[in-house]
Amino acid sequence: MQRDLEPTAEQKDEAALWHVRRAGGSLSRAQEEQLGAWLAASNGNRVAFDQMRVLWGQLEEPARRLAGQRPSSRLRRWLGGFSFRRLGLAGATAAVLAAGLWFADKDLIVNLQADIVAGRQAVTDMRLPDGSLVRLAANSALDTDFADGHRIVSLLRGQAFFEVVHREGDPFYVRSGDTQVRVVGTRFNVEHLDDGTVVTVQQGAVRVSPDAGDEGVLLGPGQQAAVKAHQLSVTGRPDLVGALSWLDGRLSVENDTVASLLARLENYQSGHILAFGDLAGKRISGSFPVDDVDGSLETVAAAVRARVVHLTPWLTVLY
Repeated sequence: MQRDLEPTAEQKDEAALWHVRRAGGSLSRAQEEQLGAWLAASNGNRVAFDQMRVLWGQLEEPARRLAGQRPSSRLRRWLGGFSFRRLGLAGATAAVLAAGLWFADKDLIVNLQADIVAGRQAVTDMRLPDGSLVRLAANSALDTDFADGHRIVSLLRGQAFFEVVHREGDPFYVRSGDTQVRVVGTRFNVEHLDDGTVVTVQQGAVRVSPDAGDEGVLLGPGQQAAVKAHQLSVTGRPDLVGALSWLDGRLSVENDTVASLLARLENYQSGHILAFGDLAGKRISGSFPVDDVDGSLETVAAAVRARVVHLTPWLTVLY
């Protein structure tokens, strides 16, 4: 059956080129005939083109949502200087541009709330006003409150490793979403995820609560807890090396989803990385260097039998 036929890498690449030309409205009558002949020549060609059509439809969804918002006058003037039709990529370019603006907006909103936003380097070290050290993963964002004797840090995005200075009777708090971590003096890691928070203790002790008013659970060295949907669970045998691998410039995952891994890798480059269809939910294990995101993406693609396409400098797709 056609559904069971997996196109070759060459067929997928050629289908992507044909679809970009067609989406831009730049095909002549002769080229339309060439496309028709190419589709008729092989079931694999037809399947590859159908897959690309589905992929492009998913890419255009953020564009449609963005189209409902009125752009700023500065953005309208900037876009007015371009003629996408002259480039022969009208629909394709507009969709990718709008999608890029949509995806960037999520980080922009969080950045406006933050005091500290890390760059794209693997690790950024920051000394807090009380002398505590925080090591931030790429693209992480923090809001801090050290006024009136407070020691409160809110992890708004990303991942942070803390080395907290002990001060008698003066606890240090880390908040991530609804999760609160109370510290006296220790070394621990907090990862802010879309669906919750993971806390890993290397040294000392912290108290993790799913809500500010909850007593929570006390974690000691080598322990880990996760909070999702206000529910707290302690990991039986945590992979501490994997949890802290980002400090050494690698992302180590075990049976994680492709979508989750790509979201982490995305922090180490300026563009957005997407996986579509069943690929996003596939499971993967391994250790991936963050100083070579393109190489890591090729490794991921090989593991799940996918292709990597760099549509623009700001958008990479696995399909």
